[in-house]
Amino acid sequence: MQPLYKIFEYNFLYGARLATAYELGQGVKIIGFEERDSFEVRVLSIGKNPKRTGLGKKALQFLRSKFNKITVSEIYEGALPFWLKMMECGLVDELLSIKDGSSIYRLVETNIDRMQDDSNNGLLVHEI
Repeated sequence: MQPLYKIFEYNFLYGARLATAYELGQGVKIIGFEERDSFEVRVLSIGKNPKRTGLGKKALQFLRSKFNKITVSEIYEGALPFWLKMMECGLVDELLSIKDGSSIYRLVETNIDRMQDDSNNGLLVHEI
């Protein structure tokens, strides 16, 4: 697999916030919000590339080299297993919220030992 290279970085207004976009090689793009040494990922797209080829992980490795703290917000439910794996790998520090249609749900970490059903990987969902 070819390595990803930073091709283009730009900023734009997203509501009242200044968003940062990184366009990487092979159609990979990251959009989020930069604040000092942390980055809140809002979009990670691998373009038309097939899933499970390591492009998302490589994009996060690029981000990790630039930022000490990486959080992810408005995660689509189908992508949650990917983000949990990236958190397990140490490429993401915190998952903030899940987006379900027009609703956004905040993720709250729980004590797995106290949970009877571990099917949600120790995360409880609270509607915002």
